[in-house]
Amino acid sequence: MKRLWAMIILLACSSLLAPAAQADLLRLTVGSTERLALVVNRPAPGEARPLVVVLHGGAGSAAAQRSRTGFDALAQREGFMVVYPEGTSWGQGMHAWNTGYLMRRQMGMVDDVAFLDALIDHLIAHHGADPKRVYMTGGSNGAMMTLVYATRRAERLAAIAPVVGAMFSFDERPSRPLPILLINGALDDEVPIEGGMSRNPMVRRAQSAPYKSLQETIAFWLEVNRSAAEPVVKVEGSVTTRIWRASPGGADTVSVVDVQAGHGWPGSGPTRRATAPSSTMSATEAIWRFFSQHARP
Repeated sequence: MKRLWAMIILLACSSLLAPAAQADLLRLTVGSTERLALVVNRPAPGEARPLVVVLHGGAGSAAAQRSRTGFDALAQREGFMVVYPEGTSWGQGMHAWNTGYLMRRQMGMVDDVAFLDALIDHLIAHHGADPKRVYMTGGSNGAMMTLVYATRRAERLAAIAPVVGAMFSFDERPSRPLPILLINGALDDEVPIEGGMSRNPMVRRAQSAPYKSLQETIAFWLEVNRSAAEPVVKVEGSVTTRIWRASPGGADTVSVVDVQAGHGWPGSGPTRRATAPSSTMSATEAIWRFFSQHARP
């Protein structure tokens, strides 16, 4: 692995909607590139807290994702640290993650796995992140990056929760079973659960490979996680939850689908007029409930 070094400057800053929690601006130099992240609810010196890494979507930013998800208040209430990393800028305040199959022209050879490695290492070494309770989630392109990181660095994570995302390839497999919560909307046109190319022309032009379907993705993780063959099914209004319990030595695989929802972070407003995320559930609350049940062996 290439040598990584980090330089930190902590500055008080606020998000787009100025949440009550103070965020620290973390500047990391990875290789020769400066990368940014917002850190909220760091523990006192000598203490350790679970760490939730929250990745924005392909036209977002760390500050926008902080405002959209509402993790700040939950982190303070439940006693975990949350970090909002920022991807590579591609114009007008928009940032994205290099998953290898989307926005290749804009992302080039950016190594976001190395950035996330360095960020997690730094927060463990200097800011009290519990190495056995590091979790990752993200929306859309951030969900895709979560899945890429999980296939390459499963041993570093306690659980993941990709939201309205998809996989492009099953060529890389996680090194160990990893609890996963997949959240999707059945009416999602940007990342359709049946897979294939996006029905949003802008997104489709940026794809270099079709999405894997949700069904294929679940099958992949059921095998990786050695989960039960049949799920426990719960239906609440438009939301169906399927839970495949872990076998001995395995991990839970969970899928949540809102049949009335489109693309976006459930519980937040739409990011575009054509999208309508679930309004009947809070992805943020559901994700933390799931994360809080799992720790890395």
